[in-house]
Amino acid sequence: MEQSDYREFFSTLANLSRLAIVQLLRRRSATVTQIAESLGFEQSRVSHSLARLQRAGIVACRWEDKRKMFHLVEDVAPVLRDIEQYLERRPKAIRSVDRDWNTAWAAASSE
Repeated sequence: MEQSDYREFFSTLANLSRLAIVQLLRRRSATVTQIAESLGFEQSRVSHSLARLQRAGIVACRWEDKRKMFHLVEDVAPVLRDIEQYLERRPKAIRSVDRDWNTAWAAASSE
């Protein structure tokens, strides 16, 4: 496996819009319109995000009647579940660093 594969996968998930879409698709398949309405995003933002998620092999689509339904690629859900479980049990010290960073980020953003 090449380093670029890791970079593509994780940089795709590093975007908060794309991550929100992935979290929604973990629960159910949805159309662009349904995703946009659920998350309060513009449809163009959702479409661009879905295109990037598809290129990274995280999301796929299928036609149901006249609707294009987006869903997670079957192999991705267990990977995300494993990452989530790791994050829930990681050492507390790392989490406190995250809190400090988030506090610093919020302060810097408000200036």
